[in-house]
Amino acid sequence: MKVTLSLTHRCNLACRYCYAGNSQKPDMPLATAKQCIDVALARIQPGESLDLGLFGGEPLLRFDLIKEIVEYIHRRALQTSTPVRIGITTNGTLLSPEILDYFADQGINLCFSIDGPQKIHERNRLFRNGNGSFAEVVRNLELALKRLQKVEVNAVIGPDTLADAPDSLDFFIQTGVPVIHFNPNIKAIWPHESFAHFKDVYDRMAEQYITCFRNGEEIALNVIDSKAVLFVKGGYSPSDKCAMGDGEWGIAPSGNIYPCERFIGEDDDHTFCLGNIQSGCDQTLQNALRGKRGNHRNDCTTCRYNRFCMSWCGCTNWFMSGASDMPAPVLCAMEKATIEAARRVFETLVRENNDLFADHLFNYVNVGDQRCRACRKREKPLRDQLGHTTL
Repeated sequence: MKVTLSLTHRCNLACRYCYAGNSQKPDMPLATAKQCIDVALARIQPGESLDLGLFGGEPLLRFDLIKEIVEYIHRRALQTSTPVRIGITTNGTLLSPEILDYFADQGINLCFSIDGPQKIHERNRLFRNGNGSFAEVVRNLELALKRLQKVEVNAVIGPDTLADAPDSLDFFIQTGVPVIHFNPNIKAIWPHESFAHFKDVYDRMAEQYITCFRNGEEIALNVIDSKAVLFVKGGYSPSDKCAMGDGEWGIAPSGNIYPCERFIGEDDDHTFCLGNIQSGCDQTLQNALRGKRGNHRNDCTTCRYNRFCMSWCGCTNWFMSGASDMPAPVLCAMEKATIEAARRVFETLVRENNDLFADHLFNYVNVGDQRCRACRKREKPLRDQLGHTTL
């Protein structure tokens, strides 16, 4: 189960595309956070794990609360024998060596929100006084890469930064970031003429990815990896898809429960609010929500990209099309470009028998026999082990 606690609506930045809102409502009380953890642990089935995200606003404004939450969840996880993963998403401006030491000691995964080099990052990610945030973020990113075992970045792509995404990817590679996420600005108005640029942008990123693996440099890039693993699996399985409130919760500082943290916003539009952590989920609302998830766009069923298309993400669909079960045309264009770019990567590196790429994919996919690279290489070529998937 995945639970994301939005600890505060407050933030020291004023990002132009922020979907967390500018609410001045109170921060999450510790008692509410503890209750969220208890309820989540009670719902988990034997053998399952809890993925706990700490979010905002800017969660590091409440580092004191973070420490209390981490101490509590470790204790409760030990009592219930539940594996727990803790992750924090931050704008990166408030980190210090002391905070990084704490995250390292506690095994916390850290994700930076950074859009690329300074000229790209500061188009949208500014302090409230209008000053740029890049210098602080990149300084702390470099410190985190030295101190922590796992550091990720999340870059938002909008109509104004789409063409620059390959430059951002190059910056992250040169900086040494091992895990890179690019996600679209789901609240932006994407002009139709931008659709034609998706293919070129993702093809360029595919070439950068191929170059890394040819040079023996492993990177994790969501827009490629998320599709490449599907070519091994044969497409999305039901368990991969958005459960819209059943397998994932985003919880506002007030304790209100949403299917995803992206729906929290100002916590005043209760269209997708399922209830409150104190009173529990409203079963009538939850049942109604189950009928609004997935993809009910008829022409998608015959599309050759359907097995590999993330057309089922409820929050993405809602913000882009106005309906949680209807993918927008911009998502369709973006997904097609992503799938084709990933297929190019997959076919190229499989054809070249790139063992680093094989190991990379085997780390994502449960393929049964997880033998070492040398054993696999001796027995049969990479192309025979990974197979070949056509659209």
